[in-house]
Amino acid sequence: MRKRIYLLALLLLSCTAFAQTNLPFTSLKPFNKGNFKIDASYSRMMQNYTSLYYPDFRVDIGYGITNWCVVGVFGSFGTHESRMTIGGGYSIHGSDTIYDPVVFDGNQIERYYHYGIDAELHPLTFLLPNFYFIDMYCRGELGMRTVTEQYIPDYDADYIDPVHNDFLIDGSLGVAINPSKYFGLFYEYAYDNLNKKTINYSTGTKKTQPIHRFGLNVRFPGPKKWQR
Repeated sequence: MRKRIYLLALLLLSCTAFAQTNLPFTSLKPFNKGNFKIDASYSRMMQNYTSLYYPDFRVDIGYGITNWCVVGVFGSFGTHESRMTIGGGYSIHGSDTIYDPVVFDGNQIERYYHYGIDAELHPLTFLLPNFYFIDMYCRGELGMRTVTEQYIPDYDADYIDPVHNDFLIDGSLGVAINPSKYFGLFYEYAYDNLNKKTINYSTGTKKTQPIHRFGLNVRFPGPKKWQR
């Protein structure tokens, strides 16, 4: 049994060494370690308050502290505008009962900001540290979401409601196709604790929705002393 394990390990190491020297899409240097990475992506997010989708434009900046671990920061922005009319009701003014037909009539603009820190793990680099054509990874994120709601009435000056802040936790799986070690395209399947859709308005029941991100990644080397 021990001999079989040794033979399997030797075969695996031989295949890895062959791949590093003979496969196309390999580099003489590690793919992640010592390199900066910038991801620019687009996705459609669920608005937790109104259960409407809005576009989310995201930028992630990371640095490879090892070939299998990239740490960084991220930020994203999304906005949605809708028409809102809130009906009025009866009110008593002295001895008179007055019906106010409309309390608010105008546009509502919601803006969402996501920001925080993240870490990526790249398991393929354990076997193929210099192979870059296909890259699979997982990522975890901690951050915040800030929401501003601006109401613009038709009959008065605009005003802005108080800002909402929520704690953000995100996890994702991604795959990238890199024609060059300097750039590529990627897709991510992600979940976070805020991307929820209201499925029952009477009870307020919400269901977590997946996030589909599509984007472009660009890599460039840091100073030579950082790449050791």
